[in-house]
Amino acid sequence: MNKHNIVPGIVFSALTVLLAAGAGGCALSVEADVPEIEVTKKDVMFEGVPLGMAFGPVSMSKTFSQKHSALELPEGLTTEIHAIGVTLKAKNGIKDFSFLQQLHLTMSDEKDPTKAVELIAYDQDPTKPATDTLTMISKNPANALDQWKTEEAMFSIQVMGTLPSENWSADIIMRFGGSVKYSR
Repeated sequence: MNKHNIVPGIVFSALTVLLAAGAGGCALSVEADVPEIEVTKKDVMFEGVPLGMAFGPVSMSKTFSQKHSALELPEGLTTEIHAIGVTLKAKNGIKDFSFLQQLHLTMSDEKDPTKAVELIAYDQDPTKPATDTLTMISKNPANALDQWKTEEAMFSIQVMGTLPSENWSADIIMRFGGSVKYSR
């Protein structure tokens, strides 16, 4: 299955199990967890901030998109898809994320970017050592189902801190999970 069809494929598999279980004709209520999936955006480039150290903390935003097949679900299902967590891996121009004080990542669909859901809100923990991999767990995962119902998702990442003076890049790995419920 290619990466553009992964979410619909997983949901279709879960639906097949649910609908097969309901074929017996009796009252039925079934719930299934959707297996965790990862969406990776490689080498997201951030421009350096000349004299960034002299200004202190500054913020920068970056937007990128992810094409996928629109998620189409049959009537009668209650479905949720939410972010489990996000991982950043340093690629070029930086050795670690010590400069990063805050990060916000949102997801919207291409049709209505005003209906963004927050995937991650990160605040640096100064007691933890800086590494080249930053793993963040979603503290209050919002339902991102509507953002998967179109053919392209838009992601906006805002970083704040004493940003590097040179260009830098990171891989962004987003993990999603969810559930499907059927009652009749």
